[in-house]
Amino acid sequence: MTYRVAMPFRRPRDPRQARYLTPSSLRWVVRNRAWSWWYLVRYARLARLRLRHPEVVTEGMVFLGRRARVSGRPGYGRVVLGRWVHIGDGTRLLAHEGTLRVGDKAVFGSSSTITCYLDVEIGARTLVADWVYVTDFDHRFDDLATPIKDQGIVKSPVRIGPDGWLGVKVTVLRGAVVGRGCVLAAHAVVRGTVPDHAVAGGVPARILKHRGNPAVSAESGEVDCPDRRN
Repeated sequence: MTYRVAMPFRRPRDPRQARYLTPSSLRWVVRNRAWSWWYLVRYARLARLRLRHPEVVTEGMVFLGRRARVSGRPGYGRVVLGRWVHIGDGTRLLAHEGTLRVGDKAVFGSSSTITCYLDVEIGARTLVADWVYVTDFDHRFDDLATPIKDQGIVKSPVRIGPDGWLGVKVTVLRGAVVGRGCVLAAHAVVRGTVPDHAVAGGVPARILKHRGNPAVSAESGEVDCPDRRN
């Protein structure tokens, strides 16, 4: 009788995962003198993230602030971070289900929350200020006989284009599509579609003007908002 030795299961390496201990990486460290205490702390935080959260894919160097949290629910959610992403103190990027993608050189301020149950994409070089909330789900609340927490959720993907700026305490709700180069004013609540290079603000958000065309003002009307009851 022969016995087969059981080998431990090993998760296949995602081809997008960056390798850091390479000659090119070491040359970057030397060229930029990136060995100060500030850098060493962030290297350690990134190493801890890679060890504890295999569901998080880092395509390059990622700088994590104090108490920053990036995670996905194992087997259900995945986070993909581009190169040179900066995540501020206390900011959380959470993929409970689906995929949360962040483009290269995106910058997050402190204490923001990005939560994903289906699909959230934040484009490259986007600036996200402090206390910003982005979500791709809502709770159902139509049935008065059932507690809201037991009615389930409704999910719609969120797209935020590259080269944008989300001001302090902006809220982006499920189904929102924010175009390239948009500016969302502080405290704006965004739902529906914001066209490329628009400046939007208010509750709910309205188009205030378009970058490069100051003559287009608030008269351009509200953000195009689809029926959100589905």
